[in-house]
Amino acid sequence: MMRSLSLRHSLFRILLGSTVLTAGLILLSVWNATDDLVQQNLEKELAIDTNILQHIVEERTKALYASTKALSTAYEFRAAFASYDPPTINSALQTMDARQDFDFLVMLNLQDETITSFPDDILVSGDRSFGERYRNIDPGEITRDYVFMNDTLYHAVVAPVAAPRVIGYLGAAFALDDNFLALLSEVVQAEVIITSGDNSARVLNSSLPHDFAARLIERSDREINWFRIMAQDESLYEVRELELPGIDHIPVKILIALDVSEQYLSVLDLQTVVIIIALGIIVLSLAISMVLAKRVSTPVNQLVTAVNEIAEGHYQEPVKSDDRVSEIGELARAFNTMQARIRSREDHILFQAQHDMLSGLYNRHFVEEKLNQRLDAGETLQILGINIMGIRTINDLYGYTTGDFCIKTMAQRTLSWPGMAARLAGGDFLFVPDVPLDETAIDAFRQQLEAPVEFDGLVIPMKVFFAHLSCPSDGDTTEEVFRKINILSDESKQHDHWLIAFKEEMQTKYLRRLTIITELKKVLTGDQTELSMVYQPKVHLQTNRVCSVEALIRWNSASLGFVPPDEFIGIAEQAGLIEQVTTWVLDRTLDDLAGFRQQGYVFSVAINLSTQDIQRPELMQSLAEKIAAKGLTPSDVELEITESDLVEDAALAIRNLNTLKAMGFHFAIDDFGTGYSSLAYLKTLPVQTIKIDKSFVLKLASDDSDQQIVRTVLNLAAVFHLCVVAEGVEDERSLQILKDGGCDIAQGYFISRPLTVPAMYEWLGSTHYGIQRTETT
Repeated sequence: MMRSLSLRHSLFRILLGSTVLTAGLILLSVWNATDDLVQQNLEKELAIDTNILQHIVEERTKALYASTKALSTAYEFRAAFASYDPPTINSALQTMDARQDFDFLVMLNLQDETITSFPDDILVSGDRSFGERYRNIDPGEITRDYVFMNDTLYHAVVAPVAAPRVIGYLGAAFALDDNFLALLSEVVQAEVIITSGDNSARVLNSSLPHDFAARLIERSDREINWFRIMAQDESLYEVRELELPGIDHIPVKILIALDVSEQYLSVLDLQTVVIIIALGIIVLSLAISMVLAKRVSTPVNQLVTAVNEIAEGHYQEPVKSDDRVSEIGELARAFNTMQARIRSREDHILFQAQHDMLSGLYNRHFVEEKLNQRLDAGETLQILGINIMGIRTINDLYGYTTGDFCIKTMAQRTLSWPGMAARLAGGDFLFVPDVPLDETAIDAFRQQLEAPVEFDGLVIPMKVFFAHLSCPSDGDTTEEVFRKINILSDESKQHDHWLIAFKEEMQTKYLRRLTIITELKKVLTGDQTELSMVYQPKVHLQTNRVCSVEALIRWNSASLGFVPPDEFIGIAEQAGLIEQVTTWVLDRTLDDLAGFRQQGYVFSVAINLSTQDIQRPELMQSLAEKIAAKGLTPSDVELEITESDLVEDAALAIRNLNTLKAMGFHFAIDDFGTGYSSLAYLKTLPVQTIKIDKSFVLKLASDDSDQQIVRTVLNLAAVFHLCVVAEGVEDERSLQILKDGGCDIAQGYFISRPLTVPAMYEWLGSTHYGIQRTETT
């Protein structure tokens, strides 16, 4: 017979059963809701981390792409590559400081054979697999791809090297090694692991210790449950495979592992509190249990709702904290912390995407978008291109740390003015003021920027140039704006003025300069018949004999017609072509001078050189060797250097000229009196001759002021015991004035025009001026 229970016992059992059931349901609800919450947040965070990782790899690839493209198109590198000589290539790379951007460099010839690589043991001898993969790439295309070598994944960029036809391939790569993955891990707040793609899933590289990463992979298929959380399993990580575009042909896997122990341990704390509350409810009463259940379930539901909002990307509003149950409040605050971290990472990524990391100004890509938006909206803008002149020289003289500090300082000074500022590249800034600035305000801006920069005991002078554009009249797209800023920057090199506004004729001039550079490169690297030399005789006024000739280059271009040397020589200096031009002039002139000597004519030849030429000791040494090979002496060649070039860096000029003088060379100051005052340098510069510029001689017969200037120069030369050459003599009266004044040598159209070699022989045979000759053999 069933024993009857008292109502109290029955109620107690009912209450106990109801309370236990209620507590159990609460625990189950909390676990399911929190697990869903964590899983949803986990998927969101994994997606964010994956995007960040892909973004960082892509940004690194873009930098590698830009570096490889710049290196493969650099003239010095292409010239070194064309030699197929590893030491020559290595020297060029060291000179250009090119290796620091890459973990792996390889140069391949057209037969897929390795010319050289860095490190030199990265490719096994005779291994052509790297070259064969890129054999058929488009010569005009730079290819990006992943490669797998020596158990390491690399991201490679392969560029054809053309000079101008393809002569080989340059491969460069950065390694996704432990160090790189560790940097990625710090940014994405997750661990990154690279494993082999076979069944062994061997760990190749990892931001974690390899043995720990291997254990994580082994346990990655185990579901995270309450028992593992209670045991505080060290492998509470969620592991996902990342599929990077272009990696499907590589036998590796990239995994992201996110530590979720903190979230689940918070759940464990919450469940402990719920159990304690449930026990209290059993002791106190059903009513209290219901109240407590409600206290627990309501904020948990709020958290679930909040987490769902977070999963949808709405995490600007903080999760409300219910501190009546402290653990739930802590969990809410943990969710708020999680939201803050996500916002912080997104803000950091957004800042990196929009700003230049060195200067803190907007980067080129972002300012291009902003300008396009404003120009498309029809805004009228004043745009100032600011060029910090000589920033490369500062890097070379004082180091990149000093150069970077100067750029940061200039950026801070720029930001003190209201407007939008960006760093385009190197020392090139762009500034769009909120309110248009007049020239007085721009001048004040310039003076602030040109204040010396003090760093590490150094006082570094600064100089800037402003390019001024009024948009949309000067440009209605950023592409046009940037192009015209380049035109103005090029124009500034021709004029010593700190502020230049755009004019349409500048574009025509700029395009002509580009055409001259292009055509001159073709001439210097191909058929050089368009170039020729002419010679203008010089007559010694006391003996009335021909004593020298001046060598002058001429260029009759097939596409441009006659290009004056005053135009293309300056362009060649700025384009880095002056060395080739000078070499051609020296070779041709020495050949012609040797020919004159063989015919018995005894006179020297004057050759014009730039400061860049005399600053290259190897060129002067080569000149001395060529002179000796022709049976001539350095005294047979007089080197003419422009006055303004000499005083640009007087100390360096004096050192270089003294060295060359010791080799036997003679020097003349060309265009004397037209540039800076050279009087202070005459006593220190090792020159034997000064040339009075033709602007003072052309009207000498009729202009009293020119006569006074010439007499002053002649008297000054007598004091310093210098020989004086007057160029531009156009009439007999001018010649007589120069002779009476004590001028030593004259040249000009009155004596003879510049002549080709055949015409020169004809003139020498018929002129009434005396010719010193030797017996020919």
